[in-house]
Amino acid sequence: MFGLEIEPQFNEPYLTTSLQDFWGRRWNLMVTSILRATIYYPIQRISTRLVGSRWASLPAIIAVFVVSGLMHELIYYYLTRVAPTWEVTWFFILHGVAVAAEVVVKKVVPEKMRLHPVVSGASALGFVAVTAVWLFFPQLLRNGVDEKTIGEYCKLMDLLEGLLPF
Repeated sequence: MFGLEIEPQFNEPYLTTSLQDFWGRRWNLMVTSILRATIYYPIQRISTRLVGSRWASLPAIIAVFVVSGLMHELIYYYLTRVAPTWEVTWFFILHGVAVAAEVVVKKVVPEKMRLHPVVSGASALGFVAVTAVWLFFPQLLRNGVDEKTIGEYCKLMDLLEGLLPF
């Protein structure tokens, strides 16, 4: 409409082959690119000097997930005005450790001995779903954000119905 091209935010996350693929190439691509440039690459450069290039990605991965967890805590605080419970940060730390472990496994285990991508992808999606229900969503549900959001959308639809001739 305005001649602007908007980049997609997601890239078929249900087709993921691993947690690394899910978080790095399929989920929330704008945030991924921002965190990659501002957190991952600088920490990786520092880590290369400290632990060598083979393992420099591990502290960088953990740092990205810690920052993402803290950002989400801030977003949750903005939405709920309730003190952080740190569940969301633990969700991201857990995922950061899991992605780092996956990177280690990929470097140590020969490719022919790895899980089939369909199995590893389903396992990754299962891990995301279970940990989201356990750590990510409870704070929103406890504080009624889901109900507030539905109410706001209903009011928006009422407003649009009043403005648009149907």
